[in-house]
Amino acid sequence: MLFEDRSAPSQISRMRQVALDALRQYPITVARLRLLNHGFNTTFRVDTTDGRKLAVRVSVNSRRSAGNLAAEMAWLAALSTDTDLNVPTPQPNTEGGLVTHVWSDDLRRDTPCALFSWLPGPDLDNDDKATPARLRAVGRATATLHRHADRWVMPSDAELPAIDTPLMDSPNRLTADHELLTPERRIILDAAFSEVEGRYLELFDGPRSRPLHADLHLGNLKWHRGRLYVFDFDDSGMGLPMQDLAIAAYYLRPAASLEDALLAGYAEVASLPTYSPAQYEAVVASRNLVLLNDIVDTANAGFRELLPTYVPNTIAKLRHYLETGVYRHDIDGLLVRGR
Repeated sequence: MLFEDRSAPSQISRMRQVALDALRQYPITVARLRLLNHGFNTTFRVDTTDGRKLAVRVSVNSRRSAGNLAAEMAWLAALSTDTDLNVPTPQPNTEGGLVTHVWSDDLRRDTPCALFSWLPGPDLDNDDKATPARLRAVGRATATLHRHADRWVMPSDAELPAIDTPLMDSPNRLTADHELLTPERRIILDAAFSEVEGRYLELFDGPRSRPLHADLHLGNLKWHRGRLYVFDFDDSGMGLPMQDLAIAAYYLRPAASLEDALLAGYAEVASLPTYSPAQYEAVVASRNLVLLNDIVDTANAGFRELLPTYVPNTIAKLRHYLETGVYRHDIDGLLVRGR
C-alpha cells in the first residue's frame, strides 16, 4: 500500500518507526516517544531514560536539500548562541552530524531526521493563547531574527532556497490535472497567481534577500511563563523581511488587533520594511496559493480529507481578494471545513 493511501494512524505508526531508527544514532536511550504533530512533517516528543525531553522531526514531505538542511541547522545553532531568542537547538548524533538519514520503505527514500532541544509551553494557537501583548513579542522576535540574518555568515556548504515567487520554492502543482481544480476555478487561480506574481516582481526589484523563517504562524510559536518560543524553521529561505510579516498576518486575520500588535512589536526593534498596501496584500494572498499548492499533492491523510472544502474556500477567498484588493478569511459562503 502506498503511504499516501494509508490512514493517519497508520502513517504515524510508520513514521514512529523511522524516528526510533534515527534515535538509535544519538547518544540517548529512549524511554518514551509521543506524537506532537503529524502534518507536513511528523514530530515526536522524546523522553530519555535520564530524564531529558527532546523533539525529533521526521521530514515526511520536506523538499529540503542537504545544503538547505545544513543552513537551517547552522542558523538555529547560531540563533541559540548569538541572540536571546528561544529556538530549538539542533542536537548532534554520535558522529557529530545535525541531520540523520534513515531509509523508509513507505517513502521510498532516505528520510532526514533531526533532534532538537525541548521547548516548553502550549502553542499560541491553542485555547486562545494569542493576545496583543504576545503578538507584540512575536513582532519583536521577528525583527530580532531579521537583524541577526543581516549579519550572519552562512557556512560554505549550506544554502537556503530563494522564496521570491508566489509559491516560494515549490514546483507549481496548480497547473496539474486535479478533479477539484475545475476550469472555472482555474480562471480565479490563474488571475490571482498573475496579480501576486506581478507584486513579487515589484518587491524583489533591487532589495537584497536574507534568511527568513517563512512560516511564522501561531502553531509554530509557544508561550511559557512569560517567554516566547519560536520553532519549525523547515520552510526557511532567502527573501524579504515583509514576507515574514505578511505570512504571519495570513493566519491572524480577521483579528486586526493581533496583526497591528505584530507590526508594532517589530517596530520596537527595527524599522518596518517598506512596501505598498497592494504588495503586502499580495504576499498575504500568496500564502493561500502556497498552501493549496502543497495540499493538492500531499501524502498526509488528514490534509487530503480537507481538499473537498479547502479548494472551494480558497477560490472564494481569492475571488474576494481580486475584487477588493484585500485578503480575508471571514467572507460569506465558505464551507465549514478547511481554511
